[in-house]
Amino acid sequence: MTPARRARLAWLHRWAGLVTGWAAFAIFFTGTLALFDTELTRWMQPETALIPQDSQLTSYAMDRAQQILLENDHAGAPPSFLLLPEPRDPTLRVLHYDGHSFVGPTLDPQTGQTIPVRQTEGGNFFFHFHYTLRIPSPWGERLVACIAFAFAAIVFSGVLLHLKRLMPDYFTLRLKASMARSLLDIHVLTGSTMLPFHIMITWTGLILTAENALPVIQLDQPSLAQADIAPQGTPHWAPQASLNLMLQQTRTRLGIAPSYVLFDDGKTTLSAIRQNSLNSNDLSATFDSQSGEFLSKTKDASQIEDAFYILNGLHLARSMGPLLRWLWFGGGLASTIMVGSGLIYYTARQKKQPAYTFHLAQRLNIALIGGLVTACLSIFVFNRLIPAFWAARSTLEVTGFFGIWAVCLLLAMTLPVNRSWRIIAGTTGMLGLAIPAIDGCTAPLAAWGTPLHLSVNSLCALTGLTAIGSLRILSGQARHD
Repeated sequence: MTPARRARLAWLHRWAGLVTGWAAFAIFFTGTLALFDTELTRWMQPETALIPQDSQLTSYAMDRAQQILLENDHAGAPPSFLLLPEPRDPTLRVLHYDGHSFVGPTLDPQTGQTIPVRQTEGGNFFFHFHYTLRIPSPWGERLVACIAFAFAAIVFSGVLLHLKRLMPDYFTLRLKASMARSLLDIHVLTGSTMLPFHIMITWTGLILTAENALPVIQLDQPSLAQADIAPQGTPHWAPQASLNLMLQQTRTRLGIAPSYVLFDDGKTTLSAIRQNSLNSNDLSATFDSQSGEFLSKTKDASQIEDAFYILNGLHLARSMGPLLRWLWFGGGLASTIMVGSGLIYYTARQKKQPAYTFHLAQRLNIALIGGLVTACLSIFVFNRLIPAFWAARSTLEVTGFFGIWAVCLLLAMTLPVNRSWRIIAGTTGMLGLAIPAIDGCTAPLAAWGTPLHLSVNSLCALTGLTAIGSLRILSGQARHD
């Protein structure tokens, strides 16, 4: 590669990364958390810990769910859908979209009794933030699509820049070197070791977001959100025929148990997620809502459609098993660290630039990187400290998240750089270490010691320890700048 071409690639990599880097960090970080959105929702509703993991759906519970659907329909409520028990969430949920989140009663899958759970957006908050940045539709999706295109250029240019040293970079990490040198090593190491994952997640994300940027292709795939907001062709959407009989027929025709049930245009569709699979094309059986007559089931997808569904499954990891999900979680963390270290490295190399530009980049790093981690931990704290049955508590959690993030931005912009970073890192450390203690004091006894709560609390504590440990690099010249 000629020096001129290398200089152009470096310019593209540097400026595309700087312009989109802070948003890309938020997208990667919340997307990594969203891999376990269902589990986070259960953690944020500790009352569900009373339900055994292997609970089976009974006909009585299904009848109770159908009764709730009919009552909601007669009361003029918007269309609901059912989430049936599965290994990731053993409860039976009757949900509808209220314009902000999915809300509705949670039932015991064996008795059909309503479980008094606290209302929260749960892990769906991180999933929604990941692909919209909480910007109103369709502008949020379009912005994320543009960032995905820019990030593809960043990955491509980064690979070309480091192609000759790809193998040596696997074994290079000089933590005792200067700040800039250590950051560059971390940036290149996380980029090179997880390069296949970065390429896969970037290009599958591109394919998924391309529809938002250029809405041309629409595949006929049931959608929970669309089912709630789509115009209905009949005055009543709730099924009159027995859902239990439809459930039995679906198990026979599809060969696997359904995962969710949608109601639309006088039809009831029971769909099954292909567990431990990379294919996100759910199997479905459709019935007439009034008579219960079987109408159709999923047709075999074409090769092009199958390719799209596999790419969809690779990115969303919705139907993956626990092992692959944790591998994707590790890859997401590596991507997050790669983006964050790249932004801080750029700042560390800009000391010769005008003071205003240099300090602004420093402060944005502190606010948008450190502040986001602090805000994400705070939403777990708010989930436990806000009274369980407080009105609009899910809105308070989200408001608290953005409030903490705004406070971090204010601190970063008004206080000296080193002081604001110490305050935010210290706060992050205290929040991370406090979450296990708060959970132990507020969660039901049945939740203590469960793998779910141990995993979430351990990761929060590890994040807190990492934040406190990062304060040690602020001594002498080895500070943020």
